Amino acid sequence: MRKYKHLFFDLDHTIWDFSTNEKITLSELFDKYNLEKYFANFDDFFSSYKPINADLWLKYRLGEIKKTDLSIGRFYNTFLTVGFDDHQAATQFANDFVTINPTKTSVIPHTFEVLDYLKPHYQMHIITNGFVETQHVKLEKSGLRPYFSKIFISEEIGYQKPKRGFFEYAIKSCNARKRESLVIGDSLEADIEGAKNFGLDHVFFNPDGIAVDAPVFAEIRSLLELKTML
Repeated sequence: MRKYKHLFFDLDHTIWDFSTNEKITLSELFDKYNLEKYFANFDDFFSSYKPINADLWLKYRLGEIKKTDLSIGRFYNTFLTVGFDDHQAATQFANDFVTINPTKTSVIPHTFEVLDYLKPHYQMHIITNGFVETQHVKLEKSGLRPYFSKIFISEEIGYQKPKRGFFEYAIKSCNARKRESLVIGDSLEADIEGAKNFGLDHVFFNPDGIAVDAPVFAEIRSLLELKTML
């Protein structure tokens, strides 16, 4: 008899390949907006953008900034690093990014093989902090949507992972029991700490093998490992 009935998957970086899709989209927009006038090349732009984006996402998750501060600020602040002070251009760039990026369809290696294996045996759900207007599009365009029963997006719930309210809402909405539920995600802060604090078993998807300070319930480097665990 299987221990779990419900699997709660994070979306970005866990099954939908955010890094690949993001880089493709930004490269297209770099050319569209002629940013080579300001940056040496795309890699120069991207290396400035990455830490700015990561810092603003953390502040957004902690409730320190609003959604627009993140969605526009990550590009405006990147433009400012080379003296390109144009908030209107940053706003349009941000709108284009949010429109185009979710239509990209790269997924993490072995995603469909693993989901095909799991689907007959489990109720599977998505738990994500991403924007409402992007996450549904990602699921539809990439072909992931049919695998999942319920989609839980922080904006709609009113709580960001790792807050207890997010996980409590998701579990209750599925009529699931904690002991029958497993969280699978790539973020130690959002997914793993959130699951731990709510008393849920969890799998840390760690393809880069980053060092983990605190113990985790389970850790995998490849999604294929879920086939032997589950």
